[in-house]
Amino acid sequence: MKRLTLILLALLLAISTTPAIAPAFAFPFPPISPHDALLNEGQCVVVEGIASIRKDPQRLGTDIDLDGEHSPFLGYIIAGNEAQFPNLTSYAGKLVNITGVVQFYLGRAEVKMTSASQLKLASPNDRTTHTC
Repeated sequence: MKRLTLILLALLLAISTTPAIAPAFAFPFPPISPHDALLNEGQCVVVEGIASIRKDPQRLGTDIDLDGEHSPFLGYIIAGNEAQFPNLTSYAGKLVNITGVVQFYLGRAEVKMTSASQLKLASPNDRTTHTC
């Protein structure tokens, strides 16, 4: 009986810690600001801001700066992946969400973008689950 109790306690402990891990991969949390992205290195987040699109001046590829060219956050589309984003220019000047894992490049927070699903028009009613 004591062994069964220990097994049940271990099972309950395992189940109770699972939700703490799951949000890193799928979450319905609201988007964060470009500035807040600086505090989330290594985390999967949704960052919201006004998109401006330009060729990266130091690397081959395309930048999606949120809230201006000198903001603390950008989405980066690696050269050759632009075909994954066929309507990219239609996002310019619009409020967008970029989803991904935050890394740093030259002191700015950055999400490397490989799929069109990482870029969406922002919607206050959007309660979908985002994944990384």
